[in-house]
Amino acid sequence: MKITNLLALAFCCIYICTGNATKANTIMDTLTNKQRVLSFYKQIVGQRKAELIPEFVREGYIQHNPTVKQGRAGITDVVNYLKTLPPPAESSKSPIIRAIQEGDLVVTHLDITFMGKRMAVIDLFKLKDGMLAEHWDAIQALPDQAGEPITATNGADGIDIHAKTAKSKRVVEEFYKRVIERKPVDSFIHQNYIEHDLAVIHSGKSIASYLSTDSDRNIKVHRIVGEGDFVAVQSEFKRAGKAYVFYEIFRVADHQIAEHWSVEQAIPDEVKADAMF
Repeated sequence: MKITNLLALAFCCIYICTGNATKANTIMDTLTNKQRVLSFYKQIVGQRKAELIPEFVREGYIQHNPTVKQGRAGITDVVNYLKTLPPPAESSKSPIIRAIQEGDLVVTHLDITFMGKRMAVIDLFKLKDGMLAEHWDAIQALPDQAGEPITATNGADGIDIHAKTAKSKRVVEEFYKRVIERKPVDSFIHQNYIEHDLAVIHSGKSIASYLSTDSDRNIKVHRIVGEGDFVAVQSEFKRAGKAYVFYEIFRVADHQIAEHWSVEQAIPDEVKADAMF
């Protein structure tokens, strides 16, 4: 398997997830889907236990990252590659910032740093019978934001278990409907809204103004995953004829969008867009 620099960087940094030990139960049959994903990061990606792959990953595992082989073989290749790298320091901070689960879908948001390079990653897993069955992702390079109060990945990370998932999803669904129809969305934005999308921040505009003036963006929503007050959206858009994978995470408060993160990645010209969704 050919491992691109970008993919290698992502996996090199994801494998420092050993800090998530307290989040992952060791009794497989009692784990939630989210815990299974976190345990997969820890034991297989982090501790490089390739022998455990059959316990976590289905034989017919579908991989939507075009640089990785299909099935268990792709994950095995990645783990074998990781074995050639120096192990992470025991004091390394976990790159997993937040995780969202709805039914058989689990979304994770990561901030990874390796050899001075920083990336934001959003992974989306589908599980079947407690095993990883399908995977999508997006990776975006980030600047050094040390010392800045608002970065591309910081902010709220704890899910409000008392918030109603269905209500949070309705807010985001209606917001997206209006964005696609190019209707005003100001009423959906909380007065204390926090923006983490660097493109929006650098534009100097509000999210409502940014979206209303980005007339070249044609959006297609593929999946919406919610848990409590957090909602993740997997979508694609085209700009000047170029297709992009776009993942967003929203935090909803008082029936409005209060916080927003995103990861954007161009779809390679030689890859059909549908293959990444």
